Amino acid sequence: MEIILRKNGYGVISARNGVEALEILKKETLSMIISDILMPQMDGYKLCMICKNDLNLKKIPFIFFTASYVDKKDEEFALRLGAEKFLRMPIEPDTLLKNVKDILTGGVDT
Repeated sequence: MEIILRKNGYGVISARNGVEALEILKKETLSMIISDILMPQMDGYKLCMICKNDLNLKKIPFIFFTASYVDKKDEEFALRLGAEKFLRMPIEPDTLLKNVKDILTGGVDT
């Protein structure tokens, strides 16, 4: 995913887990957060919940991108937490890019 985004002109800052992501979010201004659900130290659900309850972070669009939790109930839970999108791996590069662009530009979501 990182390679696809970089090749298409997006800047990417990577974090190994939710704790590291929060540290980055304290220092950087980001346009979007893309997170897996299954991560060490802090899962993506908790990261999303913290972001969506923080006045400085809640407006940053949050996308879950996962291969681990792919049931409909997992998607529903993620969206209830405030995520704008729930994408399952594997995904075609064009589909990933379209979803990222749509969210960043406020376009129609598919």
